[in-house]
Formats: sequence, C-alpha cells, structure tokens
Amino acid sequence: MTTRQKVLLVEDSKAVQQIYKNKLMLENFQVLTADNGMEAIKVLSLDKPDILLLDLMMPIMDGYKVLQVMKTDPKLQGIPVLVFSAKGQPEEVEKALNLGAAGFIVKATTKPNEVVDKIRATLSEKPAGAQQELTQYCVEIRPDSYDAARLSGDFHLNNFICPACSQPMLLDLIPDFSHDTPWFTGKFFCPRCSR
Repeated sequence: MTTRQKVLLVEDSKAVQQIYKNKLMLENFQVLTADNGMEAIKVLSLDKPDILLLDLMMPIMDGYKVLQVMKTDPKLQGIPVLVFSAKGQPEEVEKALNLGAAGFIVKATTKPNEVVDKIRATLSEKPAGAQQELTQYCVEIRPDSYDAARLSGDFHLNNFICPACSQPMLLDLIPDFSHDTPWFTGKFFCPRCSR
C-alpha cells in the first residue's frame, strides 16, 4: 500500500479552504490545514508535509513571511511551496519566487483540477526543486569593528568564537524580500561544527 502524499493548505477563507480540502482528499492526498501563517509554522513544527499550498494575504502572518521562515530553516527549506493567491501582479509573483516558491497559482483563473495537476507536477519535480537555493551571504565579523564588542556582549556571542571548537563564527545573511528596502535575516553559526 502506498502512502498518501501530504499537503498543508494555508488559507484564511474557510470556504476556499473547505473546497480545496475536499478536492485534495478526493484526489487521495492527506490534507493538513492552517488559517494563517503563524498556524502554518506551528503545523510545520509538528508535521512535515510533502508540499504547501500557501495563500499570501492572511492575518497575523502573511505568506511571504512563511516563505522566508521556511527558506531559512534547514528542516523546512526542501519542502516545495505553491503560492495560491487571489492576485497575480508581476511584482507579487516575482517576490514569491525570489523567496523560494516553486510556483504561483492565481485562484480566480485556476480550476481545482488544474491546482491538483500543478501539485502533482511540482511533487514529481521535488528532487530538482529541493536543490534550488536562496542566495545568502556569509560574513565574518571582526571583533574590533564598530559595534562588534557591543553586539557580542548583548547577545552573549563570546567575541564571535564558537564555544565548542574555538573557531571564528560567521554571520549568515539571508535576503528578506518582504520589505521595500534591502533587508536581511541573520544568524551566527560555526562553519566547523555547525552550531
């Protein structure tokens, strides 16, 4: 018996959510649902779907933020995401694809059968899609530059030296396209022991 593939449907409209949940279940998918981005992140922390069908405009946390969180988390970044939006303006499509979405579906012009076909096509390409990387930058912080000592002290960064192996830590900067100006999410890590 083959295991059914799991779709996380993130949609704030209960009516739309129910239509697509029913359709996907009829097509033999397991379906998880979330009403907003924050709920989606909670579901992802407990369960790992094969693909996300993600609305963009939602309360609490929008779809762009969900994409950003997923693409900066090694455990989630391999999960393909199909953006499922009421609008399809070129700048919205570009922003979603830049944040790592595997595709963009405009709700108003796409029939449920076509959505299912797109999900199946994306899942069949998953290994290739999983290799897609978001551009990011690794920066070494010199302890004597500007506010480096203050940053190290405020965040207990041990002068940017890994406490486990004494290797200099690097700052990983990932572009965040959900802002109008250049914006990054950053985290410090050790290149030797990946802490």
